Amino acid sequence: MVVEPDELLAAMRSAFAVTGAALPGWPDPHGGGSPADDEYSRVSNPGRYLILGARVEAWLEALTGLGLAVIERDSAPEWVAGSGSGPSRADRVVPRAAGALSLVVARSRLGDVDDAVVTIGVGDPAVRVTWVPDCGCDACDAGSEWELDRLDEYLLGIVSGTFRQLRRKDRMIEVLNDNGWSAQGLRRRDRVNAILADPTGWDELSGNSWLAPAGSE
Repeated sequence: MVVEPDELLAAMRSAFAVTGAALPGWPDPHGGGSPADDEYSRVSNPGRYLILGARVEAWLEALTGLGLAVIERDSAPEWVAGSGSGPSRADRVVPRAAGALSLVVARSRLGDVDDAVVTIGVGDPAVRVTWVPDCGCDACDAGSEWELDRLDEYLLGIVSGTFRQLRRKDRMIEVLNDNGWSAQGLRRRDRVNAILADPTGWDELSGNSWLAPAGSE
C-alpha cells in the first residue's frame, strides 16, 4: 500500500508526542531582533537541542511502523571523503522501496552534551547534506520550531523522493521540495532552472520515493 505524506507526518507527530514529551520547545529568544555580541561565543544550554534527537526517533518510529524502512542501529556508515561528521553514534535507515536513497542519522556533541547535534547523510557511502543545529551558539538560536521544521523539511524531502543535490566543481544546487531550491556558486534563476531540467554534466544525488515500498499496490 502506498503511504501518503500526510499519513507519514501524522504518524511522526504521534510518535513525537511520546519521544519528545520530556523535552519542551522554546521560542526565538531574540524575537526577530539582533543578538548581543557576547552571544556569538556562548552556548548556554546545549541540552535543549536533545529535542532534535527525539524528533528523529519519532521519524524512525513512523518509517518502521508504516513498513517503509528498516533501521541498522549503532551503524558504522562509510562517509564520502570530506563529508564525515565525527558522530558520537549513527543509525542507518534502509528504505524498502527500490531505487530510494538510504539515510544516515548521526549524533554528535555540542558543548558538554552528547547527541545534541543531528547530522543527516544520504546514499552509500553517505554524503552529509545537513546538520541541525547549524551552529548552536546563543546568537544563532532562532527557537525550537525553526530547527524542527528544518529537520522535517530535509527528512520529508529525502523520504518523498523530492530531494536532489547536484554538484559540479565548487557549485551546488539543492532541492528539497516543490517550494524552490538553494544554490552555491550560481545566482541566475533561469540558469538554475535550466540545469535542474537537464543536469547533464552535473553529479546528481537523488532517489525514488520511500512511500511506495516493494510489493505495494
